[in-house]
Amino acid sequence: MRARVLAAAIAFCLGLGVYALIAAAYSGRATWTSPLLKASSAVPVPKPAVKLPNLDRSPARLIIPAIGVDAKVESRGLDSRRNMDTPADFHDVAWYRLGPKPGEPGNALINGHVNWWTGDAVFAHLSRLRAGDEVRVVRGDGVSLVFKVTGTRTVDANSRVASLFAASDRPTLTLITCTGIWNPLTQSDTQRLLVSATIA
Repeated sequence: MRARVLAAAIAFCLGLGVYALIAAAYSGRATWTSPLLKASSAVPVPKPAVKLPNLDRSPARLIIPAIGVDAKVESRGLDSRRNMDTPADFHDVAWYRLGPKPGEPGNALINGHVNWWTGDAVFAHLSRLRAGDEVRVVRGDGVSLVFKVTGTRTVDANSRVASLFAASDRPTLTLITCTGIWNPLTQSDTQRLLVSATIA
């Protein structure tokens, strides 16, 4: 009796296997896969990354066509003597990051060297600018701001010009470099050239 039951069970299992093979062949599949296994092995398709806009409004480049300036802008604060820090590279200019950004209400300050031990620096010809000349500031987000020169003046190197830091509703820009006579004791020129510009 036990032998007959065992034989019947084997025949039943073989029949299921043959049925599965016939069904797979009939459907055109090479193999048979359980629906549960197929569902559990599905790999989710990743969504494409969303590119966020660049919101950096800090100055990135300074362009002054009249004197051939196209310079990288470094972000600087105060030096050890609490003076506005200057750019590390004499080809670059330095934006005073403790004040407003160019294009914001108030006076943005950008300074640069007039010369270097190797020769001319970025602001070697800043004194040639005249009223109406164009000064362009390109921000980190790619936006280009156009300023027009309104005037120039010379001040003592040690003077503190309060008007440079005065609050204002209108965006203005002041470019600063050295001028005057070289003082070997202070290792600096005796005066500063200030070029003022207003947003166009």
